[in-house]
Order: sequence, then structure tokens, then C-alpha cells
Amino acid sequence: MSIFRLAMHPASEGDALILSWGPEDRPHRALIDLGRTGDYRALKPLLSIVEKFDLFCLTHIDADHIEGALPLFKEAKLPFTAERLWFNAHAQLVAANDRLPPLGREALGAVQAEKVSAGIVKIGWRWNPEFASSVVSIDSPEAAEPISLDGGLTLTILSPSDRKLAQLLPVWDQELAKAGLRTTDPDEVERALIDSREVLGDLNVDVLAATPFKIDTTRPNGASIVFIAEFDKRQVLLAADSHPDIIETALRGRGYSETNKLRLDCLKVSHHGSKANTSPALLKIIDCQVFAFSTDGSRHDHPDRETIARILNNDPDRAKTLYFNFRQPNTECWDDDTLKRRWRYECVFPHEGTEGIEFGI
Repeated sequence: MSIFRLAMHPASEGDALILSWGPEDRPHRALIDLGRTGDYRALKPLLSIVEKFDLFCLTHIDADHIEGALPLFKEAKLPFTAERLWFNAHAQLVAANDRLPPLGREALGAVQAEKVSAGIVKIGWRWNPEFASSVVSIDSPEAAEPISLDGGLTLTILSPSDRKLAQLLPVWDQELAKAGLRTTDPDEVERALIDSREVLGDLNVDVLAATPFKIDTTRPNGASIVFIAEFDKRQVLLAADSHPDIIETALRGRGYSETNKLRLDCLKVSHHGSKANTSPALLKIIDCQVFAFSTDGSRHDHPDRETIARILNNDPDRAKTLYFNFRQPNTECWDDDTLKRRWRYECVFPHEGTEGIEFGI
């Protein structure tokens, strides 16, 4: 019997995802991001059991996606191996910048070496091996067609573009510092104390959905590696923290539109449900009834209510399912019988007393 499953492990406000496919007794697996330091340490026993991943993808340099890789690469004995690792570091940003027309290139400056790159070189895993330029980008020739992995999985790259990667160059040092990746920074990133936040009152889906959309412009998020994973005619879009304009452009370039929608069995929602990363325009070209959110809501009150309202309002008549890897104030407020009946959706949370969730696609 074949499986196709997505696990959203506890990763604080970030991502630590495991995608499994193939025979139930010996599945293939991909690991996407590793959350924060404490999240990696909690997940390490499971990673040791898995032992080998077909793909380990670090989508971008935000700390809530990549910080857990720092203690991983310091291990005397790594808890797992990976057939391939996808990650765009400074060298890949420079290569992407070099492919742009001269007038569109970003100026280069002095850059610190980041710890993750040093760790990858040290352990010797194959780094972006599917890409001759070593750049994971929709502008790399290899991204024109789906990329096949063992076990029958194909990956269709939707982000980033060379332009989005190059735009990160001028702020690379600054973003490395924020993510704790500079060689001069302490190894452990102290987590800020988060004040408790009061959850607001009644949810009005129509009003929230009508809130004007204002797009995310942060450069690390725009550089996120995003792909559609397909197995046995089932598809999940793993959106990392991507900007919706690049995803929409990539999909329209592949022929999808309001009248020819991309059919998805699951959308792992971008940027933990931020209201700036899932646009009404993107939702209109996607045919999807299952939406997954990875966040404990601790730092940015994600998922934003506007995002979930837009999802519900975009497709009010069909049954929908919302998966959350934490039961927390910003997710629990949607577990309302009146709202669920009115907007035809169900909420799925981790079992009581647990965090993290796994489900079939």
C-alpha cells in the first residue's frame, strides 16, 4: 500500500516538515526546514529513526526555518543523511545576480560566511545537485520541467526567481545576523520573551476577507524555495514564506488561470498564514479544499484572521479542512460550530496533550 503524507512537527513559529511517499513499510521522505534550535533537539530522536532523507530543503534564511540546522551541523555524528540538500546561500545569490541583465543586477559588498554553508561543505552532502548552476531558481533551465526523485515523487519549482534571489544580496549580512548565521554570532539564538496577546472578539469572515491586501516585501521571504510535490496523481504545494506574486506568475506561466485552476490536494499556506502572503488573486487560480498551517503563534500572532477568511470566502460552498499543528488562540478561535456550518469547513488539531500533526494527502 502506498502513502503520501505531510507531517508538520512542532517548530515554534516556524516550519519543520516531513513529506513521506511510497510503500507504507519503507517510504521515501523529504525534510523541509528545521525550525529553531529547541525544535531540532526535540525532533532529533525521530530524525535518527528515519536515518535517511531523499531531500533536505532549507527554504530560506529566516531563523524560524533554519536555526535548527546550526546544532545539526555541529553534531559529531549526524542523526541522518540526505541524498541531496537544496539551499540557496550567498554563492547561489551571486550566480543568480550574474544571470540578470547588467542594468538589473544588484551591487555586491563584503559578506560574512554563514554557518550553514560551512556545515554543508563539511559534511559533504550533494548540494543542489539537480541544478548545473547550483541555483535553485525558476530561472534555472532544470526548473522548466518537474524534477523526479526516487519513489515516484516529482517536484515542480515555483520560487524563487533569479530576481528575488539577487534582491536579497544587499541585505544578506543583515539577514544573516537576524537568523544567527554569522560566524561571529553566538551559536545559540536566545528566544525573545513574548507577551501574551489578547484574542479579539467575534470573527466576521466577510469583513476580514474584504480587507485590502498588502503584499509582503521582505526579501528573505521572497527568496523562499517553493515547489509542488506530486505523487500518485496527488499534489501538495509547500509554500514556505513565499511572496504570492511570484507563485501566481509561475502558475500563470504554466497555463493556470481562473478558468483553468491548479488542482491541489493540499496547500501548506505561506508564511504561517500571514495576511501578506496569500493573496485573493492567487486563491482564484487554485482549486484546493485542504489548507495546512504551521505555527504556534508565539511571535507574530499567526495565522492572521484575514488569511483564513480569504480562504473561506474564496470557496464558500464546498467542504474545506484546516489543519493546524498547534491548538493556540489564533487557531482555536476558528473551532466555532456556527462559523464551521456557515462556511463549510472543519478544523483538525493535534491530539489533546500533543503538538504537531500528520495527515494523508
